[in-house]
Amino acid sequence: RKSLAIDKELGHKEGMANQYGNLGNLYQTRGDLAQAESMYRKSLAIDEALGRKKGMASDYGNLGILYQIRGDPDQAESMYRKSLAIDKELGHKEGMANQY
Repeated sequence: RKSLAIDKELGHKEGMANQYGNLGNLYQTRGDLAQAESMYRKSLAIDEALGRKKGMASDYGNLGILYQIRGDPDQAESMYRKSLAIDKELGHKEGMANQY
């Protein structure tokens, strides 16, 4: 949260997206899936606004994991496929392997 506050103060949107993703991971670990989803979606919104495709792929992957934990395989697959499509577009083979 301190890092997020500094990024907000500096207007460093890429950093904000990263910190929202980190907070999402933390909330997911704690089992607070609703809060985790909220953080992942904030990160995704910023990454979309900035056109940060690598960040978007990561956000979709995180959402896929979250939906899988929730027991929603169809929604998880949808998120993984979005992430995979972006990784393919970028030629990011490591990301593609993760999504497969």
